[in-house]
Parts: sequence; C-alpha cells; structure tokens
Amino acid sequence: MDRSGRAQACAARLLAALGVAAQIATAACRGYSPPPSPGALAGFPSWEERVLLEWTNRARADPAAELAPCRDCPERACYSPVPPLEWSLALNRSARFHADEMLRQRFFLHDSPCRLASDIDARYPGRCDGSRACACARSGTTRFSERLELFGVARPSGEVQAQDPGGPGTTFHDLLYEPASSPECASRPENGHRWNLLKLAGTVGFGVRGSYTVGDFSRSAGPGRPVVSGAHYPRQGETVEFWASWYAPAGPSRAFVAVDRTCAPLKLARGGPTNGAWAAAVSGLASGCHRYLFEFHDAKGSAVTYPEKGSFGVGPASCADADESRPAHEPACR
Repeated sequence: MDRSGRAQACAARLLAALGVAAQIATAACRGYSPPPSPGALAGFPSWEERVLLEWTNRARADPAAELAPCRDCPERACYSPVPPLEWSLALNRSARFHADEMLRQRFFLHDSPCRLASDIDARYPGRCDGSRACACARSGTTRFSERLELFGVARPSGEVQAQDPGGPGTTFHDLLYEPASSPECASRPENGHRWNLLKLAGTVGFGVRGSYTVGDFSRSAGPGRPVVSGAHYPRQGETVEFWASWYAPAGPSRAFVAVDRTCAPLKLARGGPTNGAWAAAVSGLASGCHRYLFEFHDAKGSAVTYPEKGSFGVGPASCADADESRPAHEPACR
C-alpha cells in the first residue's frame, strides 16, 4: 500500500473509532493534529492533559525560571529557551492508551508486556479499555516506539511516564525535578524526563488515566499557529489561573481570557514576547460551570483564539471540559 493508501486507511480506522472529522484523522496519521476543536475529538485532550502540555510549553519558554526551585537539577544551565511543542491527537491517544493499559494490567514500564493487536488504534478507546484481553494479540513485548507507530505516529522520539495521584501539576514537577547528580549536558537515565520535556522538538501528546501519566513525543512538524496551548489551574477554585503559550515572529498586540461574559487581560509571565507563556488570575469561580477561551491579537490586529472552536470549562465533573459553546464576552474585550 502506498503512502496515500496508508493515510486513507488510517483515517478510516480513526473515524470508526472516534467519529472525528476526516481532515483531523488524516493529520493524526502523520503524527500531527491541529489545535483541539472541542466536541469533535471525543474527549481528547482532557483537562489534565492540557495542563501538562501548557506546563511543558511555559517551561520550554523559560527553563531558568521553571528550574529555579529544583534543588537536584545540577545541569540546569544546559537548558535554554526552545520552541513549544505542538499537540498531536495520535500521540495523545497512544499516551492515554498506555496509561490505561498500565492501570488495568498493573505494570509500570515503557514497553507493553505483550504483542499489541495490529489494529489497536481502531479498537481504542471505543472497543478496548486497555485490558489485556482486547489489547494483546499474543505473548511477547511491544516497544514504546512500535506502539506509537501503531497509532499512526511516523517519527517517535521519546516518552516520559509517572505514577502519581497528586494531579497534573504535581506530576509535571515530579517529572521535571527528578534528582540528578551530574552537571553534564546530556540525556541520561537519571535526568531523561527533564531532558525530553525541555529538549525534544516537534509534537507531543500526554495521556492520563487514574494515577498514571504518559507523555509521547515525535519529531513531526512543530508549531503551526501562534497559540499552541492553554489551560486553567486548579480545576476549580475561588481563584483560578489561566495560562496560554504564544509563539510567533512578533509578540501579540493584545491578549485576554474570556470567562463567561467578561474578560481578563493576559500578561507575559514566562519567557519573551515571541516565545512566552501569558497568564491571568480570575476570582469568583468556586462554584458553577464557567466557559472560557483565550484570544490573542497578532501584530496586525487579527484575532487568534484557543480553542479555535468551542470553549473549555471550569467547574465540577458535570461541567464539560470542552464543548461547542462560545463565551458571549463583551465587545469591549476585543
């Protein structure tokens, strides 16, 4: 089968499993997906996975600030600002599947302890929850890079994983602050998670299930639009922080987060104007369900929103993390 045929077959399998748009499915077969369009991606990415992506990108924009609290990072001087990582649906699915299979099969390894079914990308998550009975074809081992390829990732480059019940913020810093002893500028087993998060280029997808977290990386195309990631933290509270990452040849002329009918200006909090993380704190969100989106204006005044369509949610479990609604924010916000 030629490359076009493989892409069409992969898209068909993804459509059967997820019901996503054809262009998104075909892009996932190449290891790259456009920014999330809520409602079209069947729950990918989740809030936890968006937080991990945003925390990674803000750290990449300003490693010195992010690593300052780390007492066991002797090679911290090795990390300088680098472009952010783009989200990939294929990597998100591969990572969440691996978190699911570790949770359900009770292991903690990068490789799967069986030969995975060749059509696992079509089975998961609709017809397989990661259990051995539906995920495995025969005995043996499937290397992490082979698993990524089964999910349509063309150029796997690395993986990080953690088992931590503390939530995405705690998990991210457990990965980033793993203790090391040498100041040498190289990837080693003791600093491999930090190195992958701050050095690998291209695309990424995080997967979270229970206390298991997985991050999968690919050398596919990097940032394709200026607002590459965004999330809120904590999930709900009286005061919630909103963070979004901007990457473009020029800084934004305006930036704000629209929450329900109001807006709060975003200020540069990490990195620089062309590669930085912008933040705002909004109060009064301790109860109820609140919809939000990020809006940046480029140097010419053109608006770029994240998500591109729909909105994200702040609230309890009953509040959809992503849906098709858009906050009817005041014209003055613009």
